[in-house]
Amino acid sequence: MNNGTDYNRKQEELTWLENLQRNSWEPEVIISGITLAFLFVFPAKIYEFSIYLIQEVGMGYLPSTLVLLYLTTVVSVFKIFFVVHLCLRFVWAGLLGLSYAYPQGVINKNLFKMAQDYRYQNPAEMVLKLEKICSMTFAYPVSLVLVFLGLTVYLGILIGLYSWLNLNLFIISLVFVISLVFIGILILGKKRTKFKTWYSESLLSSVSAIYQSNLGKWTAVFYGISIFVLSLPSIFSDIEDFTMFRNDRNLIEKEIEWPAKSLHFENNHEANNRFPRAFIPSEEINDEYLRLGIARYEGDGKIISELNTDFAQHLDSLQWKPLQETADLHRIYIDEKLVKVDSWSKHRLSNTKQKIYQTNIDISNLEEGLHSIRIEKLLLEYGFIDNQAELIKLDHWAQFEFIKR
Repeated sequence: MNNGTDYNRKQEELTWLENLQRNSWEPEVIISGITLAFLFVFPAKIYEFSIYLIQEVGMGYLPSTLVLLYLTTVVSVFKIFFVVHLCLRFVWAGLLGLSYAYPQGVINKNLFKMAQDYRYQNPAEMVLKLEKICSMTFAYPVSLVLVFLGLTVYLGILIGLYSWLNLNLFIISLVFVISLVFIGILILGKKRTKFKTWYSESLLSSVSAIYQSNLGKWTAVFYGISIFVLSLPSIFSDIEDFTMFRNDRNLIEKEIEWPAKSLHFENNHEANNRFPRAFIPSEEINDEYLRLGIARYEGDGKIISELNTDFAQHLDSLQWKPLQETADLHRIYIDEKLVKVDSWSKHRLSNTKQKIYQTNIDISNLEEGLHSIRIEKLLLEYGFIDNQAELIKLDHWAQFEFIKR
């Protein structure tokens, strides 16, 4: 009796599974569509998050860039995966309609004579063949999800320790590389270990083995690489102008010659984006006072004390004003003439909650026409390995032009 019940239950499970497999296109299309809708929103959020790490948390530019590149790459790769899947499903739907309209397929005698002697595929065969390809394409990202999920959690822990304990980036990088090498040795080693047995029986390893054994050892790898190559334009587009948030570098010649108005003028700036450096209300100024804003970087506050103690002589030789807050790290020039700033006010922008310093500069003595603003900045640069501080003066931390009316 029990054997009969178990047999019936297994038959029902097989029937249920077969029905799901036949109708898998429905959840595939729904999941791909919904996932793509979210994935196209993520890049802007990732960009904002990476800038937040630099300006508000005080994380260095390099680790923040690695966070941006990693997360943007993950999102872009999955975008391409699901776009390819939906395109294949579009072709599949067309073939499905063709198989319904002309189930008999090609009628050779109705073709031109030169095409009558060839054998053509049946519409139903094409639908079934493409159905298999679509399902395979949709299932492939499953193996990547597990890899990226584990790697993201691990990187998140390392970055958290780096920021919380204020560790040297070299130490964190060393820990990450050593851990990857150690895991690689455990997986690729010839000796059969408990970890290797557990990994081989895991979902990730099983999915990868299914693809390798059915498609070929290298086909699945080349497919993944080709998807990554296709995602490169999207990755580069999503990280555009991020170098402007590198606080410890001068503007390059191209950025000075071809400045982006959206980064310097509030009326050209998108409300939900942060300012990287200095900015004013508009390119054309019709007032006697120029309101200048400067982006605040949390990391600047960590070096004020060290500058005042260990680099006091250097500050004197540069004739720099006493450093009381991070705004004092900047020195402003208009038409290459030093501007005396008596005080800075602190503000937080409404949309982005970005912290900025602001001051009003008297420009009543300037003639009408084109004028230039240049801002110098003092910073400390730390060695990657020895973590030794070195004073650097950025002569072109910010530079752009405005028109006085």
